[in-house]
Amino acid sequence: MLSPVVRPATLKDLPWMVAVLDQPYFRAYGLTPERARRLLERALREGEVYGAGEPLKALAWYCPKGGFGQGYLRLLAVAEGAQGQGLGTALMGFLLPRGLRFVLAEKENTKALAFYGRFGFQVAGELPGFVRPERTEVILWRP
Repeated sequence: MLSPVVRPATLKDLPWMVAVLDQPYFRAYGLTPERARRLLERALREGEVYGAGEPLKALAWYCPKGGFGQGYLRLLAVAEGAQGQGLGTALMGFLLPRGLRFVLAEKENTKALAFYGRFGFQVAGELPGFVRPERTEVILWRP
């Protein structure tokens, strides 16, 4: 099986990216399609946004000088129904050589914690109430 192609996302991809974020997990964070559109427009202006799949079924918002001046993954999302197809792995494989060192994941999201652990990320701390008052984010660091 060929590895999914990872490429820079553009404004033309915005409808696909909004659709990727339109799932229960992100709605629990208060991310409506309109808020997702605004967030992604900002991401395209301020950071590096990459997509995988055609049409895009996964996206990553990467900040090269994010956490502590190091590479920070602000967002990684794979569309419902496209998970387990190697899209997230392809995005991580693309970003790690570019200096990705920090990720946040919700403490209760054991699938995400295990996913990042496969790439050598380790728990560096916790941020209770950082994104939502009722949730705790885990800081993951790749030494």
